[in-house]
Amino acid sequence: MKTVIQSRRSLLILLVVLVLVGGQLVVPGFTNASQFGNQLKIATFLGLFGISQTIVMMAGGQGLDLSVGASATLGGIVGAALINQGPAGMVLALSAAALCGAIIGLLNGVGITLFKVPPLVMTLAMGSLVDGGLIVWSSIVHVNTAASPALIGLAGHSVARLPVIAILWFVAAAVVWWFVDRTAWGRRLMATGANPTAAFLTGTRVRLVRVLAYLFSAMIAAMTGLLLVGYVGQAFLGLGTGYVLTSVVVAVIGGVSLGGGRGDYVAVAIAALFLTVLTSLLTALQIGEAGRQCIFGATLLVFLAINGWSVTGRFPIRRVRAIDTAPTS
Repeated sequence: MKTVIQSRRSLLILLVVLVLVGGQLVVPGFTNASQFGNQLKIATFLGLFGISQTIVMMAGGQGLDLSVGASATLGGIVGAALINQGPAGMVLALSAAALCGAIIGLLNGVGITLFKVPPLVMTLAMGSLVDGGLIVWSSIVHVNTAASPALIGLAGHSVARLPVIAILWFVAAAVVWWFVDRTAWGRRLMATGANPTAAFLTGTRVRLVRVLAYLFSAMIAAMTGLLLVGYVGQAFLGLGTGYVLTSVVVAVIGGVSLGGGRGDYVAVAIAALFLTVLTSLLTALQIGEAGRQCIFGATLLVFLAINGWSVTGRFPIRRVRAIDTAPTS
């Protein structure tokens, strides 16, 4: 397992280096400090949404969270409306965003674990419900959703040429890695995803683990939405929509198993950087949307094949055998 993880990290680091070197050769200035700093900022948001998706995918049960975009939008709008409420505005905004995410995640987790709603259906329905509610709410209540100076500063400032939000992402990545790899809860999470029956027999509360996975996923997405407001300058409907599918893609490229029980967030973080610099290069080369989508689709298919090979020891291609069926009378 450790060999597979290290190989995935090495492969992704190599791809990042190749894209950066290739970009510098064809687009002078592609790797200068200012450009790379902007790429890190963009990668930060994809990487943070990748945390949300990674946690629920690791928990197994065909887990996916398609409500991360709605959680981010709700957290961003509510947080932006509250952040100017006195000296403790930032704390209040982050707390409110986290609470909004926790409610969404709790409902997702309960629906999936207790009522046996498929994760794809449950989270998609929850995302639609939240987005629809926000549309109705915004037509009735008018609040200031412009980013505060504090949020803009957080998203725009740098320390030693490293964006502050990127530093926060690095810290979050280290915490997630430690939590999953070094704590009992992390081991329970992986055991639940790998074999829920065996995990239950060894004392793991499988339903609780999965509910908490969805709860933390939505909380992280909601707080990321608030940070995203500082970057774009305004909270608006659909703020996090563009990250729903890309968060799944970055988790898959990072080696997280769609079946659960296997994954490494460090590789997911590197994958977020890889996708960001690749997108930046394709944009600099003026490749159209259709071309970019084809390249991203091909990249995803290649990594899906690699994921299958890393599990089975061979690429998931089998010879089709004829199946004899008994004639029906």
